[in-house]
Amino acid sequence: MMKFFASLVLSLSAVSLSAQTIQVEYNKNKDMSAYKTYQMGEAEIITPEDKRLLEEAKTREVVNRSIELELKGRGLQRVDSAGQLVVSYIIGSMQRSSVFDAGRLGSNTPPAVMQDYSEGNFIIDLNDRSGNLIWRVNAVTTFTTSNLEAQIDQVLSKGFKKFPNIPKTKKKK
Repeated sequence: MMKFFASLVLSLSAVSLSAQTIQVEYNKNKDMSAYKTYQMGEAEIITPEDKRLLEEAKTREVVNRSIELELKGRGLQRVDSAGQLVVSYIIGSMQRSSVFDAGRLGSNTPPAVMQDYSEGNFIIDLNDRSGNLIWRVNAVTTFTTSNLEAQIDQVLSKGFKKFPNIPKTKKKK
């Protein structure tokens, strides 16, 4: 019986630690369907080197590939220079700990349980050539697995779900 409760607590903590917050910033009144090309801009990986799940080159490769697939699916073409949009990003993670109340599961179970996890941050900006922000995806996710590629794909899919924004026109009567 005690093993059942312990596995229940662990599975509930794993579910609670897969939380994800994705905020998208853009001008809802601006028609973005005119943008057809993009180029890659600056990229920064802020995870301490000794805590990285992937080497820097591999992380950049994964992120760039995911961005390219997402934007290509939205009708944009990647160019080497003079793109209408410039894509830049910051990605990283930190080790965190949280304490949660496990409740009274038995006489030998402490009421509080500490769980270590990684908190990832991923900010993607699409700027026009003048440096004006067109679209921003700001994601914070917590995870206990090392499936970085799947999480990057998920953030991009959710973050660019409404891209390009095409405002609804009001019908005149």
